[in-house]
Amino acid sequence: MASTNKTPNLRLNNWIESDIPKRIDFVSDNAIIDNILGSHINDGDKHLTSSEKDRVSAPYVVSINQGSGTSSAVYQPGFTPKIALIFKSAAPTVQPVSDYLRINYAIATQKGSSGGATLSGDTLTVTQSTAQNNGTYYNLNQSGASYIIVFFK
Repeated sequence: MASTNKTPNLRLNNWIESDIPKRIDFVSDNAIIDNILGSHINDGDKHLTSSEKDRVSAPYVVSINQGSGTSSAVYQPGFTPKIALIFKSAAPTVQPVSDYLRINYAIATQKGSSGGATLSGDTLTVTQSTAQNNGTYYNLNQSGASYIIVFFK
């Protein structure tokens, strides 16, 4: 005989002392549990993919690099970042120098960037100017200088 009572959510058997459980009651309850849990487990909209879990648990990577002094430098974090920030350590973001501005930082996205940096796929490219141009000098790969790059997943 099925139970006198049912659980409120899954409607599983909830026997009282006078009920006499039968095997079919347990089989029915197991089928209900398996169907509900199986549907939930297999619903991709309710669960994060492994790359989404990685992005949630570690949303960014920080890299500290030494400038080489070449006109450009390339950095690849091992994934395709949405945004990259680069800035010269222990320096203001912008330094006024007589008749131009020395730029010590850049922001790059897959869709556009500030001057001095580009982000394409998994590659960040930064610029080191050799001279000021239209009042701007990009200082993102100065020889021996330390740069901090934050790559956001």
